[in-house]
Amino acid sequence: MAKKAAPPKPLKEFNYSLVKEKMDGLLINVDRDLQRRVKQAEKVGKPTALRCTELLNVMVRFAANSYRAAKYMMADMPEDPNRDPKYALILPGLNRQLLDLLFTVVYIVDDFEARSLEYQKAGWRELKDEYQRFRNRFARHPEWRAFFEASKANANRLEPILGLTTAERKKPQSTPYWNAPYKLSTQKTKSQPFLKWLEHWLYGDTSAQAHLSFGGLFTISPFLVAELVGGQFQDDIENREIHSYRYHPFSRTAIVTPAIATEADVRLQLRNREALFQFWGIFGEYSAEAKEMLEQRYEAHLNSYS
Repeated sequence: MAKKAAPPKPLKEFNYSLVKEKMDGLLINVDRDLQRRVKQAEKVGKPTALRCTELLNVMVRFAANSYRAAKYMMADMPEDPNRDPKYALILPGLNRQLLDLLFTVVYIVDDFEARSLEYQKAGWRELKDEYQRFRNRFARHPEWRAFFEASKANANRLEPILGLTTAERKKPQSTPYWNAPYKLSTQKTKSQPFLKWLEHWLYGDTSAQAHLSFGGLFTISPFLVAELVGGQFQDDIENREIHSYRYHPFSRTAIVTPAIATEADVRLQLRNREALFQFWGIFGEYSAEAKEMLEQRYEAHLNSYS
């Protein structure tokens, strides 16, 4: 007679409150410090510093907003029957955005002023492309007039900030698009080893689930069909596997967000070094990916403070 399979070990619970307050305080402090630097650059009339610092501030604020949205959606308290555990399936898409942003931040801080300008010029070119694409299709529709005026004004507002030449303004197609994460990881830059590590260990499976390649769809399909199958399979999925799954993508949200904040803090020497070290140290005890990210980059990065 075949032996009965042993029951699975109980899931190990991670008390997120151990890092929650440190994370929340850290994001607030980095944001405030960046705002102070923006005001300083504006006051002393340093347009390049202003442009670069405002860019980092928006990036950190985007990451913080994504993290807070994920935290609210994944929260167990206060109890809310509208929070379906399966909503965690949207986190890979959110994490892909954050990883895209982290790749960009890591790459540009190696040559901050020049590469941040390349990134922003690429965004200007995208605005011009969008304007032309919609105008080609809907120019005859009067209800689109306000949209065209606003789109053109947005793109034109950037031109003096980015120091665009007359030739660049006349021919937006001459400005290259910004590279996607994989292409950034192939560029010869100081941070290339870390970018390659990110692409191999964090980006690949996140991107597969976000893009819903069949491999990505197959990975999450049990959570979507459990109620159709029923029985022990449904019980295992709804009472065990979904809770195990929720931890992994949310832990990535909670890793990549402070990584973006760390990049900003170290680049501008915002003096949150001790708080960052404490966060990475505590989270690294519970997350292998956080521990490895600390070892791959942020331990040495934070020690580079002058």
